[in-house]
Amino acid sequence: MTWSLLIKNGTVVDGSGAPGAAADVALEGDRIAAIGPSLAGESARTIDAKGLMVAPGFIDIHSHSDLVYMTCPGAESKVRQGVTTEVVGMCGFSPGPIAPGRTEDVRAWLGGIGAKTPAPWHSFGEYLDFLRGLGTSVNVVQFVGHGALRLATVGADNRPPTADEQKEMERLLVEGLDAGAWGYSTGLVYAPSVYASTEELIALAKSMAARGGIYFSHVRGEAGTLEKAYEEAIRIGEEGGVPVQIAHVKASGRENWGKMERALRMISDARARGVEVTGDVYPYPAGSTKMDNLLPPWMHDGGTAKLLERLADPVARERAIADCLIGGERWGSSSGSYGWDEVMVATCSRPELAGKNLAELARITGREPAHAMMDLVLSEHAGVSMVGFSQSEENVAIASADPHTMIGSDSLSLHSGPGPHPGKPHPRSYGTFPRVLGVYCREKRLFSWETAVHKMTGMPARKLRLKDRGLLKAGYAADLALFDPKTVRDEATFPDPHRHPAGIPYVVVNGQVVVDGPRYNAVPAGRVLTR
Repeated sequence: MTWSLLIKNGTVVDGSGAPGAAADVALEGDRIAAIGPSLAGESARTIDAKGLMVAPGFIDIHSHSDLVYMTCPGAESKVRQGVTTEVVGMCGFSPGPIAPGRTEDVRAWLGGIGAKTPAPWHSFGEYLDFLRGLGTSVNVVQFVGHGALRLATVGADNRPPTADEQKEMERLLVEGLDAGAWGYSTGLVYAPSVYASTEELIALAKSMAARGGIYFSHVRGEAGTLEKAYEEAIRIGEEGGVPVQIAHVKASGRENWGKMERALRMISDARARGVEVTGDVYPYPAGSTKMDNLLPPWMHDGGTAKLLERLADPVARERAIADCLIGGERWGSSSGSYGWDEVMVATCSRPELAGKNLAELARITGREPAHAMMDLVLSEHAGVSMVGFSQSEENVAIASADPHTMIGSDSLSLHSGPGPHPGKPHPRSYGTFPRVLGVYCREKRLFSWETAVHKMTGMPARKLRLKDRGLLKAGYAADLALFDPKTVRDEATFPDPHRHPAGIPYVVVNGQVVVDGPRYNAVPAGRVLTR
């Protein structure tokens, strides 16, 4: 027997949650050909995996890399973590569909989160064809963003859709699923998704139920409205007849930390009555989003241009401050309340501000913190990203260990080659999956190696109905991550985020070795996966 790649002497952790076992893994082209002890035969290449665990490639169940594949098709910061598949189109954002005449509106909308899309497409199928042509190094599972559906029909205004607009959203969603999308996502704290009613979202869910679509949701508030937001997400799945994935399970703002266990109970209770609901978690007590999302939804009504007009209007500013300022010291939003030292500038056009918190920005500018924040968002045309420290470490551990959660980075891939790396983005872009292994598994002992791998492979694959990925099994796609259980860990930090992890020497995507020791082969090994 001749193999294209033979991995010998490793401990196979197959992604199912079953105990690991000493075995060899043989690949033939883009498929796993055989798994077993002491496999014989010649191979074009042999990797000695002594001391390493051999796992399926990790599936990032919640990613925003679709917005950067055009400039970073190699997806290096993700693949070096062991990620071989990214699920994108999350939180209501997706690059398509785009209605004729609304390309500039979509560019302004996506530009606020760092995307510089040329948008030479209209239909979702045209976008997927464009994505295939980019030659990514990682597999891609694409969802349709509800925000994109609204921009293509209703526009950026705060109003319900007309009956015709609702039907058009449903048509565009079904068209997207027929082209290869896996479902639709919402970001119910972000404009324009924030303006949608529950009934609008249920109708969309019903329209895709017969095609097996899945509903992914950044719920309508992760702070004071957490429990009501979970009720809504579960109701959409239950009445719409579709599975539900709750994005980045958390309780934001210290005043809400006590709600975590109740929120997780809501998931288990819904499952007990037959609703297929699960969640995902990133292993950090801080999140990241656009800084303008700290502003109340009414400021976003009408789109980015209207937001900037209101930021320049002293009366509108004072109204926003009256809505959001708590005791003069904390800023309240749907993501919880923040102290001025708990919000950090991640990226903007002024590199000297990256890593500075809003209290420091106020001192630098001589402005009150609220005005310093709004000045920055205005001057950057809403193109500022932030890191917000709003969660407790204990809750992150509780959510990570829950049997109904899997791992998602909620981040984008970043280029890590020569040259300067802008800003101080959230370190989860570089460290999510090795952090789960090194910190939450090895150090904190929240779960076994087998459970950790299952949360990153077999569990998300089952959620997505991926028939040939997420497990190490003969005939399955040859996506693998090899890691050292003694040394694997994240190296990226909040002050120094652009650092690759340790202890993941080999990553294979569809049979091609992309991470090969210190060498990174940015080959177009990935595929756009369709239903």
